[in-house]
Amino acid sequence: MNLKIAIIGSGPSAFYTAQSLIKKNINCEIDIIEKLFCPYGLIRFGVAPDHQSTKNVSRVFERVLNNPNVEFFGGVEINDYPSINEILEIYDSVVIATGMAKDRVLNINEKNKTGYFGATQFVNWYNGHPEYKNLNPCLNTDTAIIIGNGNVAIDCARILVKTIKELESTDITQYAIDTLKNSSIKNIYIIGRRGPLDAKFTTVEIREMGELLDCDTILSPGTKNNIDKKLLDGDLAKQYRILTSFDESKPKNSNKSKTVEFKFHLSPTEFIGENEITGLKFKNNLSSNEDCITINAGLVISAIGYQGDEITGLKSDESGMIIHKNNIIEDRLYAAGWVSRGPSGVIGTNKHDGARVAEHIENNVKSKNSSGREGLKKLLNLKNKKYISKEQWFKIDQEEIKRANKSSPRIKFTSHEDVFNFIDSI
Repeated sequence: MNLKIAIIGSGPSAFYTAQSLIKKNINCEIDIIEKLFCPYGLIRFGVAPDHQSTKNVSRVFERVLNNPNVEFFGGVEINDYPSINEILEIYDSVVIATGMAKDRVLNINEKNKTGYFGATQFVNWYNGHPEYKNLNPCLNTDTAIIIGNGNVAIDCARILVKTIKELESTDITQYAIDTLKNSSIKNIYIIGRRGPLDAKFTTVEIREMGELLDCDTILSPGTKNNIDKKLLDGDLAKQYRILTSFDESKPKNSNKSKTVEFKFHLSPTEFIGENEITGLKFKNNLSSNEDCITINAGLVISAIGYQGDEITGLKSDESGMIIHKNNIIEDRLYAAGWVSRGPSGVIGTNKHDGARVAEHIENNVKSKNSSGREGLKKLLNLKNKKYISKEQWFKIDQEEIKRANKSSPRIKFTSHEDVFNFIDSI
């Protein structure tokens, strides 16, 4: 009797779990259940559109999806219907791999301020996430502020300052291109509350900031003062050495129209402007006094981390991370990926979670003659809920590639309605 396994979510942790189960040659049927019409999660909606090589990992996941024992149910949101308990009733084992898809908030006075966005919102917007296609950020300002010292902060800055020519070979959405064409942004500040050695940028990301066609990358005046040269030795400080290779002022002979400036040791304290943002106040963390500076800006993006969505029936901590022990939530129910360990690591880090969960299932789960896939189809039919199968997804995938122009890899569908209309037309 084969095991019937459901994986909720379809990002890297979900596919690495499925891959590990397949490699173990467990006699099982694996159903990947996703609230969006498309799989791959962070790969499709989180990775920057100009990082196509990083997105190539989806080819590994595609091979998993091609396995005859794996099926995809797109457009099915568990918090809506069916519930986790209903899924547990019809499957032998369930794995929660939903990630952490909400922005952490600044907790100052950002509520209902026009011009303020979390990085997840902004990234999902330019990457074509159906829930954010109508975000419509106004870029009619000469200055933007990005708070955070990780790769996502750099991604947002890079997309804002790249030329349209630099974006032509990406899978960025056309509506984002149209908005960026009319952008007035000339200056971007990337703000860190700690120093440059504490920044979490990777070597590749920080190096790219020195290779932009129409943008100079600089450091705030004084950043290099009192640098301990010993800190510049070894691989640990490689990113720091690249970062501090940037000038502390815009080159006098530069003909580039835009500037990105890294500023450190600043914490945001207050938005300026009643409804529409006109600036942001910061506390100087190096000062023992209450020294503040104000940067005038009409766009603020916070890239300070992620939180998970609450899943009905499951206990989680204040960050949205599911309560578990060694990836075990309870009997037959497991967690993998960010939702189990928080938003940390790179894409490949999720392999370890997937392997551990697969081992738990192999050693502890027995078949109970569950209905599995057929049971799920019956539940969905009861509510007349449409879903996207893996065969339908492959057709959607090929259509996106077919619609692309000469240089871009694909033109994405950005709404469930368009996807279902396309499927109905085949």
